[in-house]
Amino acid sequence: MPEAVQGKGSIVPILAVVAFAALIDGLDGSIVIIALPTMAGDFGTDMGTIAWVVVIYFAMLAGLLITFARVAKNGLIKKVLLIGLILFTVSSLFCGISTSFDMLLVFRAAQGIGAAMMGAAVPIVCVKYLPPSNLGLGMGVVTLGCSLGFALGPVLGGVITDLISWHWIFLINVPIGLIVIPLLIKVIPKDEGYNGESLDAFGAGLLFSAILCGILAIELGPRSDSVLLVALSVVLCMTFLAAFIITELRKENPLLNLRIFRNWRFDFVLVAYMQSNLVYMGLLYLLPFYMSVCMGFSSFTTGMYILISPLLTLLLCVPISRWSDRTERRAFAIAACFTMMVSCLIMVLLSPRSDTLPLVATLVCMGLMWALSGGPMASRIIENVENESKEMGSSVMTEFIYLGGTIGTALFAMLFTVGSGSGNMIFSDLPPDIFLDGFVFAMAIGTVMAAVTVVLSFIVKESKASKA
Repeated sequence: MPEAVQGKGSIVPILAVVAFAALIDGLDGSIVIIALPTMAGDFGTDMGTIAWVVVIYFAMLAGLLITFARVAKNGLIKKVLLIGLILFTVSSLFCGISTSFDMLLVFRAAQGIGAAMMGAAVPIVCVKYLPPSNLGLGMGVVTLGCSLGFALGPVLGGVITDLISWHWIFLINVPIGLIVIPLLIKVIPKDEGYNGESLDAFGAGLLFSAILCGILAIELGPRSDSVLLVALSVVLCMTFLAAFIITELRKENPLLNLRIFRNWRFDFVLVAYMQSNLVYMGLLYLLPFYMSVCMGFSSFTTGMYILISPLLTLLLCVPISRWSDRTERRAFAIAACFTMMVSCLIMVLLSPRSDTLPLVATLVCMGLMWALSGGPMASRIIENVENESKEMGSSVMTEFIYLGGTIGTALFAMLFTVGSGSGNMIFSDLPPDIFLDGFVFAMAIGTVMAAVTVVLSFIVKESKASKA
């Protein structure tokens, strides 16, 4: 059993590293989203194209996270986390000095690879080096780090974009990375050595290809000039996915033990968690454009409003996570999904109004959603893992978080294009009434999707592990 679990040393330094790694991820996400309208104007792109700045990052995360999780679980936790942090920091530098949209996308992809390594290792650190009684706290600290990053991101992103240049939203990651790297080297226990299990590289390639083709199909779906490419992407996605499933079921040491999904309770809580994040990220992607086009806000003002959501999560996530460690988590999961549904419903019913009250109410609900779900829903997933280690269960959970973020951004960009009928219209030329048509349509679909997560969370009762 790891030393930290046995009590030889404090868990606080480990929680600090976990929080800082999560902070970088949260900071990058919120800063980039705030700057998207400005970047769309600078590059002369439509809303679907500029979404690739977010989509390519999350696609790398979702496509590679399970692979790096398997490597970390097999005995290289510290190495995966350290190399990921270094790659993330270096690629952030090159994102910041990008001179073209293509260059930016290349280094955003590299940044996503580094983030995949960190995202794979962080939950395994919590499961392996924290006592079981502090699992909810550990997962809550991960949410805390992300929330702090999301809280700082809007303000920093708004100020930087308005006063300097959007390039600096990436450069801000560099000094943070330089601070965390030596801390990580000192605090995280030394790897015990690779356990000799061979990595299923073929399966990893199939999974990555399936995810990338699927995201491409969603992103290009509404474009009339891309019908053949969309059809090809769908066919390839299904082919790669089928090949991945067949390959993994035959492997003695698969990349992912697919038998983990035979437990319907695990499937339901996992899908509810993923879909909640999917709707959250879709709404978060569209809100800065809504505030720019319909409300006339500057990047700084948009950042200050977006700050409401992560700040509320930041204040409440740890107390709620500790509370969930002492009681049943089901009620928290249902409440989290319900508040996500209300977030979208408010925008459907009240977004045409010119006052800011509906916007504030939506952001408050979004903050409550992550405060309620960060620790309780994540712990609920791990407690329902069967036929697989808890470490890999935590990595599957993280994989579906980022998969939800990837699909959410691409899907809501597609829904907006379909609902508005704007096609490839450049963002700066988009009239408010056309924008609002697409925005309300996307929010209506989001409301239905969030309602499904409420039902899924309600159906699954508490597990024996939670009651114990």
